[in-house]
Parts: sequence; structure tokens; C-alpha cells
Amino acid sequence: MENVIKDLEVREITNGYVEEEKGSIFRCIFCGETFEKGIIYTSRGRSVDAERAAAEHVYDMHNGPFESLVSLDKQFNGLTDIQKKLLTYMYEGLDNKEISRELDINTATVRTHKFKIQKMKREAKILLALLEFIENEDIMVADMKLSNSDKKKHQIYLEEIRGTFTGNTLHPFFTQFDLK
Repeated sequence: MENVIKDLEVREITNGYVEEEKGSIFRCIFCGETFEKGIIYTSRGRSVDAERAAAEHVYDMHNGPFESLVSLDKQFNGLTDIQKKLLTYMYEGLDNKEISRELDINTATVRTHKFKIQKMKREAKILLALLEFIENEDIMVADMKLSNSDKKKHQIYLEEIRGTFTGNTLHPFFTQFDLK
């Protein structure tokens, strides 16, 4: 499972299936079942195309992508049991008071858990952006070009202003005196 998910985009993970071979095959990320474009499938008592069959398969066989992802072991999704329950209740549309009753905890504790999840989300976004710098060659090349030109401009600026500062510039009081 981990090998399958690590190379997928967030949209593919939230769909629960991936489009392969330029849209000619749709594969369930949870069990690997495939649905081939051009074949009509029977799903929920009607005829559907491959992509619709894959989407309905994820819900019918795996209770949907949310349920499948939240029920993964901590080693895969990084969530504690309380975080999984909280996310499930949020997904079901429960408010803080209802969640606090379900979990038998204080409403303030629910808010704290939600805050921590939002913090995890921010951290995950930053981590994904940093990994994109490392793994995406186009971004890395563009970054190198920009950072090199910025470094040159910074060096020129430092050379221009060198000598204009005298004394100790760490504290405003000392900037009045030339201590050389």
C-alpha cells in the first residue's frame, strides 16, 4: 500500500483510484482492481464507463477513500486513534460539542485537537513543497538560476555598502559613535 500511495498526487489519493496509461486504465489504489476504458461495466444496477466504475468500486468495496485512508495503520497515515476518531466525526459533520460528547472529552480539548491537526496540515504542506524542490528537476533548475542571480546581486550590494557602517551596529546606542 505504501509503495502505491507514495507516488500519487493528493487528488488521486482522495479519489481512491489512479488513471494509468493516459486514461485507458483506472486502478483502485486500495486493492489494485483495474477498469479499462472502452468497456462498459455494470455498477449499482446500471451501465457505467471505466472511470465511474472505478469510483463506485472504491465506495462499494472499500467504504470510500476517506474511510479507507483513516483506517490505515499509524505507520501509513501517522494518525493516533483519537485523531482518527476526531477526523471521522468532523467528516460526518459533527460540531465541537457533539464531538466532545462522543469522545467524552471537554470541548476545549476538541478545539486543541483540531488546532493540532491544522498545524500538521501546515507542516505537511511545507514538507511537500520542500520535497518538490528536491525531487522535481524543473523546480530545482529554476531555483538554482534564481538563487545564483540573487546571490550575485546580494554580493554587489554588500560591496557597495561596505565601509558605510562603523562601530557596533548591534545596538542603536552604539551606532552614534565611531569606535575605530
